[in-house]
Amino acid sequence: MEEVYKSDFRLDNYLIKESSLKIKGEIGKDNTLSISINPSGIKRKDKFTLTIELEVKDKEGLFHAKLIIDAYFLFRESIPMERLGAFFTMNAPAIIFPYIRGYISMLTSLSGCGTVLLPTLNLTDLGKELAQNIKEVKE
Repeated sequence: MEEVYKSDFRLDNYLIKESSLKIKGEIGKDNTLSISINPSGIKRKDKFTLTIELEVKDKEGLFHAKLIIDAYFLFRESIPMERLGAFFTMNAPAIIFPYIRGYISMLTSLSGCGTVLLPTLNLTDLGKELAQNIKEVKE
């Protein structure tokens, strides 16, 4: 029988804590969007809360979306901060980002302004930024 390898961490749940959408006109396919993402995290024993603040807007001022989302990850065991490593900090944002993309896509498509589909992003730099913004809470 094959041995089953379990992942060291998994996404347990997520919560969109804040959502703001301002639309002043129809969003065309030619509209250029700027995306700002600020990650931070809180580590507790075998739990990790990833907070992502995301802002999307266009140059013309027709569209502005802001989200604050908490993603809750569970570790298989308590992992010291030193072992958290780049693998987790780069993959955690990549795991939650499709949920963010889907949320914005659905929200805009239901609003009647045209669907805003965020591009797939390389989140390597975001992982590096997250690694610098992690606080550990000792319990």
